[in-house]
Amino acid sequence: MINIGTFKALRDYVKGKISAGELESVEKAFADVREKPKRGESIIEVEFQNSEDFLKKLGMTGDDIWIYQEVTSPYSEYDFFDRYTTMNDFMEGYGFYYYLDEENTELLSQISKAILPMKFDLDDSKFRIQLSEKLMENFSRETQNILDDFSTERNYQVRNSLREAVEKDMDEFFSRLDFQANDRGFKTTVADLLMLYMEHNAIHLSLKDLLEKVYSESGDAPGGWSEDWYDYTDDDEFDKISFNRYANGQLNQMLETIEEEGEEEGVVFEDFVDMTDRITKKFEQGKYYFLPKDSKKETRFKIDGFEYPSMKITVTLQKGLKQTTIRLSEENFYHLLFQPSLFNLDAI
Repeated sequence: MINIGTFKALRDYVKGKISAGELESVEKAFADVREKPKRGESIIEVEFQNSEDFLKKLGMTGDDIWIYQEVTSPYSEYDFFDRYTTMNDFMEGYGFYYYLDEENTELLSQISKAILPMKFDLDDSKFRIQLSEKLMENFSRETQNILDDFSTERNYQVRNSLREAVEKDMDEFFSRLDFQANDRGFKTTVADLLMLYMEHNAIHLSLKDLLEKVYSESGDAPGGWSEDWYDYTDDDEFDKISFNRYANGQLNQMLETIEEEGEEEGVVFEDFVDMTDRITKKFEQGKYYFLPKDSKKETRFKIDGFEYPSMKITVTLQKGLKQTTIRLSEENFYHLLFQPSLFNLDAI
């Protein structure tokens, strides 16, 4: 290797003092010099051992190098949202609920009626937590299948968005340097590389040190992806069609199981749904009302929920500061409303 500085070698090559082969020997990364009639327009191909080596020479941090390799590799299987995280989020009331389409939300509403005696309200965090617990308790396999697919779609979306951002950042950075970059290095003209040395007052530096200086002094150098990868989650890019297609099959399996269990008890699930609809159209679940025939307005009731397949209505009665909870058939529920004397309300 010739013991001269890289900048001096580039300048000597332009002046015709050294050959292309001699220039190549100055830097290990100078893989090839394709000569042009005007030597300043000759193309230098800079090539490092691999993409990791290239990015290290550039001055990029280890975490960002890792992100770059993960999102640009066609063989990457890294999960930004792993199974444990997805399950933990779900049990805390988050996850796929807001990604369901109208049809699947309605299916989930029917399932909820059968397994959770609470008003179906996805805006209520307490309800979502309870629903998550009941879904895992009653339909762990189907629920886990939905969670796995949800996680897969989210990971796919994040990887795509991150890859687009990484490639865009890298392309813009190298374009400003007049470099044609690839996975292991770049191509540029001798004149452009000389100009870069002079612009950064770095004529005394090796190529590696020059690249690190350029990278560190650039206010918009690529990187930072490892710190804010979550910002690349984009609901607009999430494949809701694919996810809902899969979720629909799992939710229908849950509903079929519910219907089969009801049939074993001699109950048709549609009858249960019709009963809940009849009652909630008149009385909002979770809201207190005075008993219609209570002229003194002393006793209030609210519908807590419905039980399947027993076809029972869970009702809370409140009188003053006292309250009690009872389970009634639909017939007895109406007796409570319009013939309250049949019940010992004084015992509340």
